[in-house]
Amino acid sequence: MAATNRIPENELVLPSLFLMKINNGHITTVELIPQLREIMKPTGEDLDILDGRSDDKFSQKVRNLKSHGTFERLGYAKYENGMYSLSDEGDKYLQKNQDILKYLLINDFAYVDVINSLKTISNKESTKQPLQVFDENVIIQEGMKVIIEKEIYTRSKQLRDYALNYYEKQKGLNCTCCRFNFSDFYGKEIGGGFIEMHHIKPIFQYQGDDLSKTIKDAILNIVPLCSNCHRMIHRHGKQLLQIELLINHIKNNGIFPTYR
Repeated sequence: MAATNRIPENELVLPSLFLMKINNGHITTVELIPQLREIMKPTGEDLDILDGRSDDKFSQKVRNLKSHGTFERLGYAKYENGMYSLSDEGDKYLQKNQDILKYLLINDFAYVDVINSLKTISNKESTKQPLQVFDENVIIQEGMKVIIEKEIYTRSKQLRDYALNYYEKQKGLNCTCCRFNFSDFYGKEIGGGFIEMHHIKPIFQYQGDDLSKTIKDAILNIVPLCSNCHRMIHRHGKQLLQIELLINHIKNNGIFPTYR
């Protein structure tokens, strides 16, 4: 799937339904624009101001949802008295995709990857194949996550375990950026086998697809990181720091303290 740097109108539908839902089922276009901007964090050409207008290309796309009657055409919401109202059909569509949407928005993927993932969600409607996700944060935040999101946790843990084994055999469980090794630093007894796994891009699987094959393919999209480097990459939300850039900064600035 070719990457695009601008969000198509149809890919605004699902996050808009989410915002309607959390706003008690109703939202105006004036409210929708800043709230979509907050959760989507648009970049690039979508921030270009239109000639003679106060709108940028992103906000104009949001306005087009009304002028093109997008929600009404899909049966997901009605527009009356200056306000969208979520329909039962829209609520069902949102519920069917809420795990995927939460995965995309919480995990701070780059804007272009969110766009293309939303396009994947749209495309799956024509294939009728449910999508399943692998969430790096499910593994970090265990406890209740295991109970509440058991299926996602199980898939994600299998992916993590495979990645741990893969990287341990390749080059050891070193941070890709700073080369920190938990086992070397803390000792094997408490540090052995520990590293965080960063998902460079969203990882999906169609329900019914072979999980082991999906995991083997997904390994190309995962890198081991220490907790510090992982947080630095996610520090500014969807404006993800590029791994090569962080490596260069570490080379130029990184000083490791000596403990006595």
